[in-house]
Amino acid sequence: ATHARRARRARRAKMASEDLDALERMIADRERALVEEHVTSAFTALRIAYDAREVPAGGAIVLGSPAPIVVDGGHMKEFAGRAFHERARVKCGLSAVCEKELARKASIAALDEQAMDDSGVDFSAPEYKMKKTKRRGNKEFADHYGALGLALVRYRATKQQIMEQHKYLTIQLHPDKCGIAQADDAGKEKIEQRFKAVLTAMETLTDKNRRREFDSVDAPDFDFPSECKEGEFFETFMPHFHLLERFSETQPVPICDDPDASAEDVRKHYIFWGAKFKSWREFPHEKEDDVETAHDRNHRRHIERENQRLRAEEKKKETAKIRAFVEAAQKYDPRCIKQRAEEKAQREARRLGRTASSVKIQEEEAAAKAAEEAAAKAAEEAAKVDKASAKKELEKNKKALRKEKQRLRALAASAEGWVDMPADHIVEALCEAMSVEKLADVKALCDAISDGENPKGPFDVVAGILGACAAELGGDWAAKAEEAAARRAEREASEKVSGAAWKDDEVAALEKGAKQLHPIGTDNRWDAIAAHMAAEGKTRNAMDCMTKFRTMSA
Repeated sequence: ATHARRARRARRAKMASEDLDALERMIADRERALVEEHVTSAFTALRIAYDAREVPAGGAIVLGSPAPIVVDGGHMKEFAGRAFHERARVKCGLSAVCEKELARKASIAALDEQAMDDSGVDFSAPEYKMKKTKRRGNKEFADHYGALGLALVRYRATKQQIMEQHKYLTIQLHPDKCGIAQADDAGKEKIEQRFKAVLTAMETLTDKNRRREFDSVDAPDFDFPSECKEGEFFETFMPHFHLLERFSETQPVPICDDPDASAEDVRKHYIFWGAKFKSWREFPHEKEDDVETAHDRNHRRHIERENQRLRAEEKKKETAKIRAFVEAAQKYDPRCIKQRAEEKAQREARRLGRTASSVKIQEEEAAAKAAEEAAAKAAEEAAKVDKASAKKELEKNKKALRKEKQRLRALAASAEGWVDMPADHIVEALCEAMSVEKLADVKALCDAISDGENPKGPFDVVAGILGACAAELGGDWAAKAEEAAARRAEREASEKVSGAAWKDDEVAALEKGAKQLHPIGTDNRWDAIAAHMAAEGKTRNAMDCMTKFRTMSA
């Protein structure tokens, strides 16, 4: 019971989905009036709501939401929906689907009657004349149109024609009707082959991709013209455009074969064929392999890719031929020749139609352009002179900078070994950090720590170089400069306060510390010597020790 209900629901859903537009048209006033006149009067029990008073005696009522119906002790419910109403309209002849369906059934019935009445098919007629089987690689392409009696129509055959011929021939050529039981082996083979040819043709021609492939092979190879005699363009080139029209993905195809067509129509024609034409034609290759011979899925994919590559190569060649054909057509088209001649004449007229005023304007423009070029050339020459002067000035400054750096190195060497004096590599790094732009700063530094060519004093040299290191090198040189300044101030204050002369035992302790205990090269030498002096009971700072020892050495 459940299966039957599902089957009934499926049939109703199928009928309901056949033509929703017909249902919408029924709502119109005209159909509503017809339904009121024919359906309501003929089906008085066609109701959506249950009303017991409307149930005829001993009858039944069709409802949208029926009450439970007891069948064999069980309750069932069925609905009278769109499918039922559409079927009622079909019976009354009120549906748009009805006329089409009845016409189709009448056509098939007539065809069946004709097939049953015919005593045989005249295969000698032109419409049944079959071409030779064509072979492309591992595929054979029989003449399917000839098998269905459509040899004269071929690719122009509609799907309706194909189905009608298939219906007719399957009845006419059925093995039982053709007497296969009484035929010999050769006759049986012939009857079966002919019947199978009709079935194969139906399968091929009703499948879009397979039909395209067959039509591609069935079409003749085109020999595109590349030139034509004068006055024979339309007879030579235009038929080939019509032959290619059937293979275009875009339909309809703009073909302009009117000798008096406008230039715009001709332009659209060649724009489409030169840039927008895309063919669906397939080109089965001789070297294609049969995918059915594949060992596994990967092998099958490999064969498909290789077959597609071979077809793509052939299609590329065909596309190049079509492009060359279109270019040749555009070259010999008298309408294009006329258009090119008119454009050339217009250009010539514009060239020859220049007046004296236009010549004067051109001369003025030429003079202005020459003046602009002269000004640009003068500016370029001035820029070159400025560049040379700047280069010369730069070389001069570089030379002066090298001289000032040599001067700075000499002044730094005069304070070598003094407390807080940076090492030679620090002085060299300071010189490298000072570029040409800081020539004035280098000169000012040298002038500040010297008196002409001679240094002012070790303390001034150390202070100046430490300040330059803090400014150019950064890091902790600023702290070192402040520390050196503090030591100098401490020394000067100490000299002002004590001013005590050095005693012999202090000198002896100084010589011992400077020559024996802490010779040149010792880290923080003078601080260590000052610590030694303090250990001997002689209180002298590092600066005093250094100054006294250098005085003794001098």
